[in-house]
Amino acid sequence: MTKLFGTDGIRGEAGCFPLDEKTVCAIGLALAEFAGPPGAGSILIGKDTRESGPWIADRLSQGLAYRGVSAIHDLGVMPTAGLAYLTRARGYDLGIMISASHNPYRDNGIKLFSGQGFKISDDREIEIERSIESWRTSPAVSACRGSTGIDQRASLASDYLDFLSRQAGTRLETLRVGLDVCNGAACLLAPRLFRQLGGEVTVINDRPDGRNINRNCGSLHLEGLTRAVTTNSLDLGVAFDGDADRALFVTGSGKCLDGDHILYALSRHWKANGTLAGGQVVGTIMTNLALEKALIREGIPLIRTPVGDKHVQQAMQASGAVLGGEPSGHIILSDLHTTGDGLLTAVKLAELLVRSGASLDELVSGYRPFPQVLDGLRVSRKIPIDQSPELSRLIGDARAQLSDSGRMVVRYSGTEPLLRIMAEGSELAQVQTAVDGLKAEVSQFFNSLE
Repeated sequence: MTKLFGTDGIRGEAGCFPLDEKTVCAIGLALAEFAGPPGAGSILIGKDTRESGPWIADRLSQGLAYRGVSAIHDLGVMPTAGLAYLTRARGYDLGIMISASHNPYRDNGIKLFSGQGFKISDDREIEIERSIESWRTSPAVSACRGSTGIDQRASLASDYLDFLSRQAGTRLETLRVGLDVCNGAACLLAPRLFRQLGGEVTVINDRPDGRNINRNCGSLHLEGLTRAVTTNSLDLGVAFDGDADRALFVTGSGKCLDGDHILYALSRHWKANGTLAGGQVVGTIMTNLALEKALIREGIPLIRTPVGDKHVQQAMQASGAVLGGEPSGHIILSDLHTTGDGLLTAVKLAELLVRSGASLDELVSGYRPFPQVLDGLRVSRKIPIDQSPELSRLIGDARAQLSDSGRMVVRYSGTEPLLRIMAEGSELAQVQTAVDGLKAEVSQFFNSLE
């Protein structure tokens, strides 16, 4: 069976497997099984601004309707976290978000949320994959064309906007905010939100045309936002990705901040005022070692998980932590929402700025990330590291070079034939030497297998 689900849903180039029309229809047919018995069930669909979004939604809906799903509602363009919130708040059985997040416009994806607003479990993904595989060869794939009876529910956006506004806790009249909405899902709601809260708002990249989402803008390209912040003397810059489930930030001085900076700022503040429930923060194996050390100095333990906000969420539920996230900008505030939400994170950070009276530069001044080296090499096959004594030894020797002042993560890519190496430490030269040496040794190891 072909594995369809990756770290965050099903993703690929629109029009090609697994997002060709046949497979998308099969996905709709399969998902109907998980939305209640035939003739019942309700599903909410959202999408970002990619040109492929409407036809993917149409083919999904045809599959769902063919299996008798009684209510299929389309939010139109909506942030992923908004889709998750409305799925739960409005009592839907399943939420489907059509987005490829930070990928170029040619790609798209399908993310799934349970009726409780959480991303579906790995076990459920396996069940759905099996069902999709069987439906792809069914005559139903050709038969389920025509009217779907899908209803538009764009007006529900106001419910999500009201939810976000309630989380601010204070007005933002004193704040000058720059928003890079990435020609994506945040285009309409993010400016409305911050203006509704009283902020003075400057917006860039808010003219989506179906193909310019993520193009030289948003959370992967902070140059334009940095210019806007420094040129206009703004207090805060926020850069969203294509579906706005994550955000990166720019300080008034033009310093670019990632998710680790935000975990540092929020956790210190929440601990000080007694609202850091669980007393811990959840990160991933990619969370900077310097953040872990900085949090320890504040008396805040860090829990690490595999890469992926789903894993962060699961660890938060298990530990009782209310704050977790990834360097990429996925931040989960679990006492407020069920998933990462770039708009919600921006609101809470803006609230902190106003309430503290401090600048964002000041709020993160106690955390300086260690330099990181990201590298890797192509491999002919993915030999499990824990099943190869020689590979394990090579990695162990490289890690030993960094001692307690550094850290190294070695893992295979989930989508490519790559062995990825991430290393960090207080001294860049030491880190680079360890990575270069490991890469040469591992390359020789794989060559010896040919």
